Amino acid sequence: MNDNNRLSRLGGTASVILLSFLLFYLPSMLAIFNRGNEPWGWTAMSVIMATFYTAVFCVNYFLLVPGMLIRNDRKSFYFLSNFCIIVALCCLVPIWFETHGGLPGPRHRHQTFLTLGEYMMGYLRFVIRDGIMMVLAAGLAYALRLSRERESVRRRELELNAERRQIELQSLKAQLNPHFLFNSLNNIYALIGFAPERAQQALHDLSSLLRFMIYDSALPTVPLSKEIQFISEYVELMRLRLNGNVVLKCTVPENVPENLYVAPLLFLTLVENAFKHFAPNHNGTFIDISIRTTDGELSCEVTNSFRVKEEKDGDPQQESHGVGLENVKRQLGLLYPGAYTIRTGGEKGVFSAIISVKEDSLKLRK
Repeated sequence: MNDNNRLSRLGGTASVILLSFLLFYLPSMLAIFNRGNEPWGWTAMSVIMATFYTAVFCVNYFLLVPGMLIRNDRKSFYFLSNFCIIVALCCLVPIWFETHGGLPGPRHRHQTFLTLGEYMMGYLRFVIRDGIMMVLAAGLAYALRLSRERESVRRRELELNAERRQIELQSLKAQLNPHFLFNSLNNIYALIGFAPERAQQALHDLSSLLRFMIYDSALPTVPLSKEIQFISEYVELMRLRLNGNVVLKCTVPENVPENLYVAPLLFLTLVENAFKHFAPNHNGTFIDISIRTTDGELSCEVTNSFRVKEEKDGDPQQESHGVGLENVKRQLGLLYPGAYTIRTGGEKGVFSAIISVKEDSLKLRK
């Protein structure tokens, strides 16, 4: 990871240097081949000024902007530093060219009877042209550096959000797994006293379920076929503790698309709650579990009978679900944002919970 970051920084630095060359040096290089009768000294002067433009750009990009604006809020020092650099280069360089004997003087020095006003206008042309170019170089460095920093901050935020999401999902799974194991062991414990053979079969089924939870539930997603098989085995395990008066149905698709993957144990809480809270009423006692893929959606619908309060018809007499449904909602929000619906409610002695997830969000989620 450190090597990748180092290579990325080197690549970014090389890109900035190449950009400054293309912006400031390339025109001067082209002028060498198209100078016509222009003295070599003027071409050399153009190259030297391009060097100063590049220097202003690089000093701003690598030093002033990160040091005075990004890491420290020192805008006044930033603008003052740029002002001093640009004024020094714009004012002193033309004077050096005026007085230095190694290079030909500016064109206006070749005129005869040069007045003070003409001399100052020739001098100002250098100052204004070079000053504008240096201000543009500083502004470009400012814009590019801030854009790079914003992109870096956005990338860090995405990485932190991904880490937080992974930690939260692991926490949710850690809460679900003991909850499932606790309920299963209670069911087997209840069977031992009056049906030891059924308890032995239940323990065998539990070992198969635990194998799924230990090895497969640690993965981000599992094939939908495995999740459906797990729910079917869990239902058969729970069937052992029910008496003949309870009507239990579990409907699952026979042919499941191989490219669909879901978060492990996503539907378990709904099924657990049905077994935990069902109760007889005037319609009988029943639990109905249905998993299907229709109209581009994967849905799991669990309904169960409950005892209706006499004082308020339609109000399910259930104890609090604890962290169960809340964890499911948080998982769905983290894994499938904007691609799921969850509905729960009770009416006339029937409580239903439905989870629907768009199939497009489940494809190839290995």
